[in-house]
Amino acid sequence: MTTPATTYVAGELATLVTDEGVVVSGPDRLAEVVALGGRGLETLTVADVLSRGSLTDLPAFAAARIDGAELRVVVRGPYAVRVGAFVVDGRDATTWSETSTPIAPGAVVEIGPFGTAPAGPTLPLTAGVVRSAGVSWCPAVTAVPAAAPEPPAPEFPPAPEYTAVRQALSPAAPPAPQPPPPPAMPAAPMPTAPMPTAPMPTAPMPTAPMPTAPPPDWTPVEAADPDHDGRTITPAQLQALRAARGADPAPAPTPFSAQIPAQIPAQIPGPAQPRPQVALQLSTGRTVPVRRRVLIGRSPRVQQVGGSANLPALVTVDDPYVSGTHLEISADGLRVTVTDISTNGTLLARRGGVPVQLDRGVATEIAVGDVLTLSKGLTATLVRAPEGEGR
Repeated sequence: MTTPATTYVAGELATLVTDEGVVVSGPDRLAEVVALGGRGLETLTVADVLSRGSLTDLPAFAAARIDGAELRVVVRGPYAVRVGAFVVDGRDATTWSETSTPIAPGAVVEIGPFGTAPAGPTLPLTAGVVRSAGVSWCPAVTAVPAAAPEPPAPEFPPAPEYTAVRQALSPAAPPAPQPPPPPAMPAAPMPTAPMPTAPMPTAPMPTAPMPTAPPPDWTPVEAADPDHDGRTITPAQLQALRAARGADPAPAPTPFSAQIPAQIPAQIPGPAQPRPQVALQLSTGRTVPVRRRVLIGRSPRVQQVGGSANLPALVTVDDPYVSGTHLEISADGLRVTVTDISTNGTLLARRGGVPVQLDRGVATEIAVGDVLTLSKGLTATLVRAPEGEGR
């Protein structure tokens, strides 16, 4: 199958075409587009070269490259990439829009300004750097070979022994004669006469009278048990002695409920919550105290907890350009770190400095007064926690 030829329409946009992919940017980035000709067209490489090393100076651009049987697309600003009915544009991207789609051999990838069809004669282009108004790129895509069907399992004839057994058990074979059951033995009759039983005695057992007082000649004896003091008497004898002497009745024991305050504290306090030192002032007007960990996103989810004491606070924001779980903020007193876990990225602006993009998945320490930009409409400023917060 012959691959269609790549063509372009002459214009002002700096355009690079290689066997790997295509990059289109503004006229002022011609030197950077030329520099990309000797490097790979991975997303971070393209962004680093076009921004001249500072993401705050990143221009509008469109890039497409082949990765196996997929087309990877990155667009920022008023550019678009189209493959049949699949269209990606970067007009609403905070940093850039990145996606991928399967691509078949012979597909045509159109790259240029969004909503504007290039006008003029089409010129062929194999590879190189030109100024164009749009490119129709025909990449060389290798078709993925279909998996070969598995051969059918071989069928083996049944063993002779199995055939003989199956024939012997088939319904056509006559049943083997069964021997007659043995005659039943007559059961011996059970005796019906009652067994003689000895009569139970009905006379009461003689009992010794309970003494109400110790005998006159009672004296304590030497205890044989070393744990016994030799002076113990029964409760009845003690009651009789008190009655004989006219002693006051024994005082009632103290209720157990009255003893509880002296033995068990009235309230067992739980683990003290640390007082937050810092907070996040959102551009929506909400202030979020940062005690240990905070997750911000459109629908934040906890991936790793590490114990109930490490359970983060979840802050939900209504912004379509914010990822489900966009940002993690961790605080230990006044030491605060922030980790970007989003798709579109997060910008950090320190006091008096220009915004820079956070490295995804890398914890970065921030200070009071620093501003985090999650989208065009949402920022979070690190401030000291209000007085009395968390008390």
